[in-house]
Amino acid sequence: MDLLAATTDQLRDAAVAHFKVAKGAGVAAAIHRSATRDGAFDPQALGLGEAACAGWRALAQLQLPRTVDEVVEPVAGGEVRKRLLRLHDGLTVESVHLPMGRGRSSLCVSTQAGCARACTFCETGRMGLRRNLTAGEIVGQVTVQHRVQRPDTIVFQGMGEPLDNLEHLLQAMAVLTDRAGLGYAHDRLTVCTVGHVPGIAALRQLGQKRLNLSLSLNAADDRQRAAIMPNSVRYALAEIQQALRDFRQRANLALGIHWCLLPGINDTPADADRIAAFCAPLGRLLLHVIPYNPGSAPITRAPDEHEVVRFVGWLRDRGVPVRRRITKGRTVMAGCGQLGAAGTQLGAAATSSRCP
Repeated sequence: MDLLAATTDQLRDAAVAHFKVAKGAGVAAAIHRSATRDGAFDPQALGLGEAACAGWRALAQLQLPRTVDEVVEPVAGGEVRKRLLRLHDGLTVESVHLPMGRGRSSLCVSTQAGCARACTFCETGRMGLRRNLTAGEIVGQVTVQHRVQRPDTIVFQGMGEPLDNLEHLLQAMAVLTDRAGLGYAHDRLTVCTVGHVPGIAALRQLGQKRLNLSLSLNAADDRQRAAIMPNSVRYALAEIQQALRDFRQRANLALGIHWCLLPGINDTPADADRIAAFCAPLGRLLLHVIPYNPGSAPITRAPDEHEVVRFVGWLRDRGVPVRRRITKGRTVMAGCGQLGAAGTQLGAAATSSRCP
């Protein structure tokens, strides 16, 4: 049993079944807490006898991703830390720890090794999908960071489309929100999707009214979106819009809309008009304008400051609540769409991410 993929209750039930006595349940919480918070599994440290220790080692294992590389960019309020993690089968994924101001931080985690969505502005999109991550591999990225500094928020926005890996995403969320373990509140978690309509519906059915949701939009016209995000158009924008409307289960929920600003591609007044029309029926939201960071095969150049300010102004003129995303991590290839610097390998392919 993977300790990082189980909640305390699941581990407790397995222990009772394994040891055939209810007393195995009392140790489960301590083992779960140590595994998820500290990345440690040592039954002997709990004062258990030799037979009990052997029983626990036969029941469970800890497969913590191994850090094989880190790069850091100092920024205002702290540092951006991109971490390359090797999984048990040799594949690698990346996570990014970001300072968010006022002493707070966020961890961007991956849910897949690679991605099938083929977004043209993203390094991961050129990689293809290698495989889904398990719930334990998703949680493991948080545990690795937690041993250094507890991140205040978790964003499922690294490598891969989270809702393409729904089963393991949901189990990872259950582990992360387990009060006996890492204990994150649902409003500290954000799922970012390119518009997986059944996945959004599945999240709504959980009834977790404080769970955050963000859409990677990037084009508010179906034809334009097909050119920029060719494998993300199985659902029309009208269907995605309706799914976002249905997702709202509390009045003060602020949906996130992400727009990677691509000069000469999606930065015109007409684009601002279409964004305003798409957002109009969605209720409370915040649109994040993310300046494009060219990667290994740029599709355009980075926007200059004037272009970013101008586009933000157009959106405000149209009544769209908007925030310009401050660029972080660009110098260490940790910006939006940049992850996967030369020499970083995912099996035989370069790793990457669409994390801002």
